[in-house]
Amino acid sequence: MSDPNPIARDWINALSSNDPILYERILQPMVGIRVWNPNGLRVARPRNLVIQFLIAEWSAWNDATIELLSSAATQDRIAVEFRIQATENAAYVEHNRSAFLKLKDDQIESIDLYCPAPFPSARRKGWIAPANVSAAQVCQLFESWQNSYDVRESVPMNYAGAGGMRGWMGGSGDAHPGSNGVGQTKWSAEEADAKIQEIIDYHRQRNLGFHWMVNPFDSPSDLRERLDRHGLVLAGDQALMARVGLDNLDIPTNPDIKIELIDGRNDEAIEARLQIVGTCFNWTKEQIDARRPNFFERAKDAKARENEIGFLARLNGKPVADSRVILSTGIAYLGGASTLPEYRGQRIYSTLLRKRLEVAHERGYNVAMIHAEPMSRRVVSKYGFKEYGKAYLYGWMPVMDMQVIKSLVPDD
Repeated sequence: MSDPNPIARDWINALSSNDPILYERILQPMVGIRVWNPNGLRVARPRNLVIQFLIAEWSAWNDATIELLSSAATQDRIAVEFRIQATENAAYVEHNRSAFLKLKDDQIESIDLYCPAPFPSARRKGWIAPANVSAAQVCQLFESWQNSYDVRESVPMNYAGAGGMRGWMGGSGDAHPGSNGVGQTKWSAEEADAKIQEIIDYHRQRNLGFHWMVNPFDSPSDLRERLDRHGLVLAGDQALMARVGLDNLDIPTNPDIKIELIDGRNDEAIEARLQIVGTCFNWTKEQIDARRPNFFERAKDAKARENEIGFLARLNGKPVADSRVILSTGIAYLGGASTLPEYRGQRIYSTLLRKRLEVAHERGYNVAMIHAEPMSRRVVSKYGFKEYGKAYLYGWMPVMDMQVIKSLVPDD
């Protein structure tokens, strides 16, 4: 990105360096700052107090990084968007901020700094998990993965949601429980039951089903038992599985399978992937239709394809399986691979598994992770993947349909 004004980059450099000298170069002696945040307003003036405030905040983080997202300038004003990522209270978070800088004589005369509340984050760029990660670190990577989607790069189509440090809820608004979800709760035992009931009431009022993913790092620790008491039904589980070290891949393949890289140019291949996923994960026609725009948008987005790599497997020219690997948050994440039921048992899944791990290894990745449902679990467990925990999927509907809820976690 080229900066409309070099002062935007100087501002970012001063923040990240935490160096008073750099601040003095870009700030007027009588500069003032207004800091707008969820707790209210803070102000400081002149320069020594402004610098003191900015340095104190940055010094509270031991591992902070900063990224310039965008900037725009007029003759005497600059608007800067930037993201800070850091560990706070044992959680990795991000602050998406905006600064409006008023200039005088090529220095900053006043600062309006807008600071929304932080939310959970993951290491976005420039870091790859090493091949010697411990079991505890793998578990941390699974927790971090929940926040891997960077909404700054793309807002999903046909989706509305909200969340923060204490949980997330969102979906398409389709009545099917697979279309609306809840997760990542960080609640106290005292408040949990009331919050569960609020979520049930929200969906009941709108005649919507929803699913609830319970991970090992959610709280309270007895969340599953509480969901049971509130009438949610266990649909199934996913094993948190990882392979550490991606060399020496001894995974059998089917030489008759032709693997096609999804490059965004073949609409037939993209639609074939969507239909295969829909069939294998029991999506309704309404769910497929709702997810089609986002499916095509991601497949045709060259930037998204850099790290979200999709494959279509063909047997005798017929599309029979889909898979993808997402290179993000320092790991290679294996997104739901799907083989049409009538073609299973022909090493199609293992062929796609090996292809994805080869691509990840070529790109320098050392750790592959998957939320493995029963079918995937039976395959990947043969090829170096170990289990590090379980996630449990619960479902709720205004009128309970056990067949629909159980279909949320395919097991055949």
